[in-house]
Amino acid sequence: MGASSAQPSEPIDPLVENGLGSPMCGAGHDAGALSPSAQRNCQTSGFAAALAPTSNYEFDIYASSGGLFGISLDTRALFQEYVLAPIWLALVWVVHVVLAMLEWCYSLDLLESSLASGLVPGLRGAEAAFTRPWLAFVLALAAVLAVYRGLVRRRVTQTLGEVLLMLAMMAGGLWLIVDPSGTLGALGRATTEASLATLGAVVRGTPAAAGRSLTDGMRDVFTEGIEAPWCYLEFGQVRWCQEPAQLDPRLRAAGLRVAAERQRSSGCRATLAACLKSGSPQARADSVSAALLRAARSNGELFLALAPNTGPRNSTAASNALLGALCGSSDIGHCRGPTVAQAQFRTDGSTGQRIVGLLLIWAGDAGMIALLGFLALRLLGAALLTLVYLMLAPGAVLAPAFGDSGRAVFREWAARLFGTVVSKLLYSLLLGAVLAIVRILLSLRGLGWWMQWLLVAALWWGAYTTRQRLLAFVQGEERAAPAPRAASIGARVHNALRTPREVYQGARWVHDKLSRPAPDVEQREAIEQVVRARAHATAAEQVDRTLALDHRKARAGAADAPRIHARLAERQQQLERVRRERERAQASGDGRRAARLGVRAVRIEGEIAHGREQLARTRHAAALGERLRRHIGRPYTREQQQARARFLDDQAALPAAAERLRASRPQAAAPASGAGAAQQLLSGQDQRAEGGAAGAATGAGASPRGRDYAALAGLAGYGAGEYERLDSRRRRQARLEIDRELALRRELSGAAADAVPAPDGQLGRRRSQRAERDFEQALERRLHDGGSELPSTHRKPEPPLEEWLTDARARARRSPVMRDAHDVAARRKRQLGRPRR
Repeated sequence: MGASSAQPSEPIDPLVENGLGSPMCGAGHDAGALSPSAQRNCQTSGFAAALAPTSNYEFDIYASSGGLFGISLDTRALFQEYVLAPIWLALVWVVHVVLAMLEWCYSLDLLESSLASGLVPGLRGAEAAFTRPWLAFVLALAAVLAVYRGLVRRRVTQTLGEVLLMLAMMAGGLWLIVDPSGTLGALGRATTEASLATLGAVVRGTPAAAGRSLTDGMRDVFTEGIEAPWCYLEFGQVRWCQEPAQLDPRLRAAGLRVAAERQRSSGCRATLAACLKSGSPQARADSVSAALLRAARSNGELFLALAPNTGPRNSTAASNALLGALCGSSDIGHCRGPTVAQAQFRTDGSTGQRIVGLLLIWAGDAGMIALLGFLALRLLGAALLTLVYLMLAPGAVLAPAFGDSGRAVFREWAARLFGTVVSKLLYSLLLGAVLAIVRILLSLRGLGWWMQWLLVAALWWGAYTTRQRLLAFVQGEERAAPAPRAASIGARVHNALRTPREVYQGARWVHDKLSRPAPDVEQREAIEQVVRARAHATAAEQVDRTLALDHRKARAGAADAPRIHARLAERQQQLERVRRERERAQASGDGRRAARLGVRAVRIEGEIAHGREQLARTRHAAALGERLRRHIGRPYTREQQQARARFLDDQAALPAAAERLRASRPQAAAPASGAGAAQQLLSGQDQRAEGGAAGAATGAGASPRGRDYAALAGLAGYGAGEYERLDSRRRRQARLEIDRELALRRELSGAAADAVPAPDGQLGRRRSQRAERDFEQALERRLHDGGSELPSTHRKPEPPLEEWLTDARARARRSPVMRDAHDVAARRKRQLGRPRR
């Protein structure tokens, strides 16, 4: 760790030696498809994304020898060695594993000939044990069904098409079983090539040399995620570490001397490739170090060529040590030269900076690990699910013989199998977009490394948190959302195990089920919750419907602004003519005519002012609703919903017009006290209260205030102004519909209480549906008892007359009595000599 000049054996990268190297570096891949830097990395580290072995990326810790048994007792140095260094090395390993897994996802072919040698016998064995014995039976069953549908039900053309489709499905399934490598394997290889081409087109702008796009992208990720943070933890200055223009001549000379020593100790004078094929592990490690030292173009590459905390890299006493050349002195506390800060950063004085830096580095790299790990797991999971669905082929090939449902099962199986194979294209598009943005951010050198690091970290976390929405957008799910349907058991399990939070929620659900209270109590609470939710949804629907209608009317009024302006202009011209005539009457001494014209002018001025004010309010309401729709998805706020709900509740508590009329009949001789009080709409527009005999009656048995039907016209589908312009018959119909809507609202809570029966078992989907039907029946009973009925917006549509007659005839034909009557009539016709129709 400190000033020891001993040269221990160079460690072997345990990840690469145990199979987590780059698959592109293997003997079976074309080396010409890789960039020169990737080819060099394959030789020196076995990992196309890393310049040196993984263990070389540990940062150095310098502590002077001393203390008990020559071990340093500096607590800060010990903290760096036994806490910070393992945390950093764990991060390096995790990033290495994730990137290697991602490369393997684009190179691993589970259906190639070497891996399919055990798959084909298994498939054929399952086909011989399961498919062949049942094939004759299902074909016979399919033939019976075809005869019945074609001859008995006389659907010859449709049955012929279904038979051909069944045979095509079964033939395709059998072909897949016989030759999985030539069918599904060929599709998988084509998908892999297309995925790499897509990745190259997004990252580099060309689909050519797709393997180079993948390895170069992984190299950029490793450089930004590991090498640049290592430079900070090693020297405290990333630019000095990475840029070739900052290469120190003293370090370069010391590195060449160490390279010459390593070359002599390896005993190999040939090329690096030849040296790696022969010799001991230590000789191969010395050859790799020598090659890296000679090819180093930056200060960081010189240090990465050697193992950490060894004499050639972290000693000031050795003659050819890099730290000695960096410090310019054998005493780390008395360094001299331009690189004093870089040399002393590895001492205990930089503990605080390394702690803060390591926390920020981990926070940023965690997003990268999460996103790339998510993509790697999805790709590997799709490859493994391909084998699972392939092993289900012996059973799926029999499904088309069982009619429409069997063909639907086969189509679902084939779609899932095809989806697992081609899903690599979708994930490649997302990965390519992220790698392209990373490359752009890496080119912004003028920002400084920490600012660049924060931008890249924000990219990783932003892409990870929105991964589902990005994938859904690429698939087109947000533009045309399919109708919801019941998920299968497998889909529910997959969704439940998607994230740790959902796993916890699933475990919590199991715990609640096992430790729930008595079934009767729980079921009653569940039924009450279902019924209350239904009642709340019905009440909220009235509020949303009226508010949405107000917005539509406001939009229509704003769109009609040119016609309103023209009408106001005409009224303004009329006002000018009236004023001129009034002036002439005054000049001629006709005071009576002048007074009448003056009153008329005042009335016209009021109409013009009212029209302008109404237009301004309408435009404001329409613009406000559109802004709300863009921001929150609806043209009204929660406060408006609450205010409208309170208004409807208050109006529902008032008596209807018919009730007030009935209550006023015994006191018909009582004097009328005028029209009902004016109400103000929630939108701020003043509406006149409902007048007439029902509103004028205020006897001892009547309420002094009636309902404001003009303000409630939205429940019947009218605006306030439209309601005022209705004739008497349509106005009575609108009032009746409004009274029904308010009666429905008033009876919701009582119907919810009536719909909760005595519990009789667990509450499932059918029981929930029955609870909702009980609520609807209780609501209808309460409305009927109150002398009302369901409004038109809550009634089920009745079938047309032709459909009802067709159903009646069909029911009559199925009746044995009517069938006998038809036979008797036909027999009488034959006896009379009339032909049977």
